[in-house]
Amino acid sequence: MRRIVFLLAAAAVLSAGTASASRDNDEYEDREHSRSAKFYGVVDALPQTGLDGIWQVNGRQVMVTRATEIKEKRGKVAVGSYVKVEGYPSGSNFTADEIEVKGSRH
Repeated sequence: MRRIVFLLAAAAVLSAGTASASRDNDEYEDREHSRSAKFYGVVDALPQTGLDGIWQVNGRQVMVTRATEIKEKRGKVAVGSYVKVEGYPSGSNFTADEIEVKGSRH
């Protein structure tokens, strides 16, 4: 009888720990998603070589890396392009996960 009670108590403790860990992961994911943001603007400046580096969009510094997805269906990236920037704040910069060209303002 003692053995059964012990096993039931152990199972309850283990399942509570698993539920807590799952809840912690969900909260972490929610915090990560809550940091994501997007904005629209005109590209003021691009790096001198390639697209990786610091962009200026509406006067805001945007960090673009190899991991950033750049969508150019509606035009090529250029100074003057109107873009949607999705990503997250990172210090004084904004790190872009995705940039989509929406049009040109020439």
